[in-house]
Amino acid sequence: DDLYATVYKDHCETLEDADQEISALKDNFDPQNNIEELFYYLDEFDQEILEFDTHTKRENIETRGYDTNASATRDDYRKIEVALEKEQEQEAETPPALIHLHPTMQQFDENLPEREPENDDQQTATETDENNEQNITIVTDQPTILKQPKPTILYHPKGFRPYGQMEDVFNSHAPVKIVGGTYDAGKTYSCVAYIDHLARNYPGARLTFIHRYHNRIFHNIIPTYEKFLGFKPTSIDSPNPTPIAKYGGELPIFYEYWNGSRIYMNGLDNPQNLLSDYFDAAFVNQAELLTFDRWDELTARVSERAGVLPIAFLLGDCNPSTPNHWIRQQTKSGKVEYYEMTFRDNPEIYNQETGELTIIGKRRVKKLKNLEGVRYKRGYEGVWASSEGLVFEKFSPDIHIIDNFKIPKDWIRYLSIDWGFRNPASCIWWARDKDKRLYAYKEIYKTKLTIDEFIALIKENMAENESIRYASVDSADQSAIASLKKAGFKVQQPKKSRIAQIDIIKQRLKVDKTGKPAISFFRDRLVHEPDEEQRNEYRPMDVTDEFLTCTYDENMSHTSKDDEAIKGDHHGIDGTAYLLLSQKQNTTVGSGKNMFFAMGVPREEWDPEKHIGGIDPEKFLKDWEAKKAAEKAEENEQENNEENNEEKKKEKKFLTRLPGITS
Repeated sequence: DDLYATVYKDHCETLEDADQEISALKDNFDPQNNIEELFYYLDEFDQEILEFDTHTKRENIETRGYDTNASATRDDYRKIEVALEKEQEQEAETPPALIHLHPTMQQFDENLPEREPENDDQQTATETDENNEQNITIVTDQPTILKQPKPTILYHPKGFRPYGQMEDVFNSHAPVKIVGGTYDAGKTYSCVAYIDHLARNYPGARLTFIHRYHNRIFHNIIPTYEKFLGFKPTSIDSPNPTPIAKYGGELPIFYEYWNGSRIYMNGLDNPQNLLSDYFDAAFVNQAELLTFDRWDELTARVSERAGVLPIAFLLGDCNPSTPNHWIRQQTKSGKVEYYEMTFRDNPEIYNQETGELTIIGKRRVKKLKNLEGVRYKRGYEGVWASSEGLVFEKFSPDIHIIDNFKIPKDWIRYLSIDWGFRNPASCIWWARDKDKRLYAYKEIYKTKLTIDEFIALIKENMAENESIRYASVDSADQSAIASLKKAGFKVQQPKKSRIAQIDIIKQRLKVDKTGKPAISFFRDRLVHEPDEEQRNEYRPMDVTDEFLTCTYDENMSHTSKDDEAIKGDHHGIDGTAYLLLSQKQNTTVGSGKNMFFAMGVPREEWDPEKHIGGIDPEKFLKDWEAKKAAEKAEENEQENNEENNEEKKKEKKFLTRLPGITS
């Protein structure tokens, strides 16, 4: 490089000198005296350029293997290209390195319980000879058959290592343990790291990620797991698979490590596979959502009967819940080891060396401090606080959230809509059965949607031949309503009243004699990925989340607004109330008589198919109103005719009384 720079500089200086001499000759050019001198400098100029080009070409060939404009070196270049391809193939055969772990993880690896020799790996045979002496033969470990090339683990100073009480979790040999604490403590991240820790150290282990709802695994756990690894595992049939490969496409059934260990995905809403098998270890995300019976079943499924780990580990993480939660009771009785973490244990938020908030940490802690009520106590303080003050205390996920099922075609369907942009726009699809029970079967709950985008998303998620009777909407935005009508939807705009909205939902949440509520929500409703902004703000991501966080405003207690002042997101709740109010309000016909009274049928017993022969109620109303309008017009015309006749009589009588006027 230095030589090249020197040669280049020399050429440039020579060219510059020649250029100056040529310019001087041009200014005072004398053909008789200067012609030979001019040609000299022109020749020198050309020669320098030629030499420089030659040097550059040689440099290209030596450094690149070819000259940029020389076809003669094409064969040489092809040889270099072939050599590079071979080198790349060799690199592909070389196992990639894993760099997601901190050097201290080696200490935690060493502290794991030792695996006892197995019959297939290490056998000890004892025989007794004629002298009654024992001969002991030891069969050494058989090598593990690797599924993929074993990667090199390069421990990195910025790799993962546990902090706070999570260090104790990694060192603990307790079979059942739960990690709790504030929001943003890194609980889930550390727990997937723990399962990876077991997968790496116990070849052939059968492990599993578990959530109460199977679809939440792909929203909650998998993104965290891949973030921890630092790469997205490829499919096993990829030409160059990663050391950890996945089976099952975009929604993997399991991940397989190079040593044969597998991590399966299991949801407790479809527990057949889970409860018919055994696992060496399991991680249960959001364990507070489980009933104790479900947790108890897992303790039987995560067992040494799986055959690889010397101790089977059942690990859960949780956010604080009610003070009398079974997790608290099991902890007090000593049946569960409970470890408490805070956001100060998360290196993304707190610099563990300086003890100061990171730039990201300052923003996230500020959001935690802005939480209100029970969410502040649980999310920021980590307190197992009661949910006193909840507006909808009767709402229970165990009762009101149900498994999806195929909705019969003859069930009437509706939409409930609450407009939003900075706050979530909410649209819920509802189906009503023969017993007047309502089921929420699809939902949009998303921020940053314009009205046109919102309506387009609704239409995009309409099934083929899906008939919506009407949409109950917030009447506040008439422009949005006009757009919705233009898109082909019939609209109802009920009169809004906060107290009426709260009361009607509370009535519907009650369980009747059959043990069922009048309103239920499908478990898998969202037609899109959970809203990232809502997630980052620790705010609800669907309407059922709202039911669990909406509280009365304590500042308005004992005032005239006591029963209607509420805090927390209630966009989906408002939409739900609009639909219920639309169905409750009495519809008037013609002169204003109540339609149900006019038909001699109590409103609550009225059924369109039974009482009007299955005719569409809206068509029925229009026909009725048209009939009444015609009758009214006929009455008016008759009255007008009678008045005209009376006027003519009066006029005739008046004229006959005037002098000189005859009939």
